Order: sequence, then C-alpha cells, then structure tokens
Amino acid sequence: MELPRQMTKNSYQKCMEWTERNIGITAVCLMVKAITAVTAAIYMAIALWLFAQRDERIFRFLLVPAAGFVAVTILRKLIAAKRPYEIYGFTPLLQKDTRANSFPSRHVFSNMIIAAAALYVNLPLGIFTAVCGLLLAVLRVITGVHFPKDVAAGCLIAVLLGWIGFYLV
Repeated sequence: MELPRQMTKNSYQKCMEWTERNIGITAVCLMVKAITAVTAAIYMAIALWLFAQRDERIFRFLLVPAAGFVAVTILRKLIAAKRPYEIYGFTPLLQKDTRANSFPSRHVFSNMIIAAAALYVNLPLGIFTAVCGLLLAVLRVITGVHFPKDVAAGCLIAVLLGWIGFYLV
C-alpha cells in the first residue's frame, strides 16, 4: 500500500472529525497553548539560569534560536505556501485566519529549536521539550492548519540548525 504524498480534503475532514469526537476542540486548543507556554517557560528558565550562573553558553543559547527564527520567517515569506484550509476550503479546528506562510511550520520550528537549545544545556529538559514538539507537530496537522510536510520541514530545519549552531560551530 502506498501512502498519499499529501493529505486530501477528505483526509483532513476525517482527522478533524476524529479529533473533535475523541479529544475535543477545547482540549486540543488547550494542549497547543500549554505546549507553547511550557516550551517558552523552559526556554526562559534555562536562559535565566545561564545568566545567573554567568555561563558563557548563554550567548549561543540565545543566538542560535533567534537567528533560526528570523531565517525561517524569511523563508516562509519567500515560499508563501498556502495552508490546507486555504487550498481545501474548510474551517480548521484551531482558530486561524492567516493566509499563506504555511511552509515550514514556525510553531514546530520554534519548539524544536528550543528543544535543541535545552538539549545543549540539560538533557532531560531537552528530551521533554522535543517530545512536546513532536506532539505539537501532530496537533498542527490534525487540526487542519498545516500539511505534514510543513511540520516535518520545521522540525528538520530546527534539528539541523541546532546541530550546526550548538555542536559544529
């Protein structure tokens, strides 16, 4: 059996119906907000700890994610890929009225570059944040705001930039 290369309108409708029936829109929205808030809190807590310890890693810890965020934002503007709900004409489960800028997913990129930054400083927090990022990627797809390729690209770019920024340079 060959997997489809891209989710269809029917695929999204089935995912969103399943999500609404088995998880609930409110729960999904809360999970997305919680993952985003927890990830931001972890990033800020580690940054404050590095600053308080006068740890020289703070410069890389702050610079790599910031540079990556700017680069991904510019890339999204240049590509201007439409979102699933724009192409297929449905209402996503997450409230979203943004047009284009779907590829790569900046939410997933941000979560995963923070996971890479956390891994650079604290293995357990890095692993926890990466797992949150993978869950966020799934949620962004099943709620109809991204294609799988969008979240996969966001994750891959974060992993590559994290590896380069934290370990190669």
